[in-house]
Amino acid sequence: MTTAGAEHSAHTIAVVEDDEDILANVCRFLQKSGFRVWGASSAEDFYVHLLRDKADLVVVDLGLPGESGLSLVQRLAAQRIPVVVQTALGDLEHRIAGLEAGALQYFVKPTDMNELVAGIRSQLRGAGAASQASGAGLARWRLEPAAAQLVAPNQLVVRLTSRELDFLRCLMATDGGLVSKQALLEAMGHDGVEDGFHRIESMLTRLRRKTLDTTGTPLPVRAVFGRGLVFIA
Repeated sequence: MTTAGAEHSAHTIAVVEDDEDILANVCRFLQKSGFRVWGASSAEDFYVHLLRDKADLVVVDLGLPGESGLSLVQRLAAQRIPVVVQTALGDLEHRIAGLEAGALQYFVKPTDMNELVAGIRSQLRGAGAASQASGAGLARWRLEPAAAQLVAPNQLVVRLTSRELDFLRCLMATDGGLVSKQALLEAMGHDGVEDGFHRIESMLTRLRRKTLDTTGTPLPVRAVFGRGLVFIA
């Protein structure tokens, strides 16, 4: 589920919630509060959507199907993406587990939406201040073709297959520029447009998961709908 709104806002909120009604209501309220918002019904759905859109903060339900909400909170915290929990699990044990996993705040359903918005704004202000304080020292992603590896800003290494190496070499050669579908297909040696790009997307999904598992950092590849991909270093 995607809810686009308040396009002028600098912040995009992702909501991961498997209850369709709650997901729709939270997204709608956040949109009316001035955020851009998109939703996902599972951690797996969230990872796929993150290829196409950013998330400045993520609201996570702990009771998700598939990968648990607690696992997602841990991954997001490792990536330094602000995350708050909104869940029906209000006992002390779950509260402690959520906060220790990296949640900045813990809301128990039914959540007061105004309190949720206030909490989100507070955390975004804190994240913005921390980013400005540390931004000058951030490293960049680095591709090392001779060793067939990608080095993340935290200096952890992702070993690459030959096809993954060709793919990243093509993307990163533009230094943040758009790489068209056709250019990607030619670089990867695919003839059929639709089938070829589907294979590239499947490989990108696997590479994204491998990068996340190995480095704790999301692969900064974004899709420009209908046009191609961008590596945002």
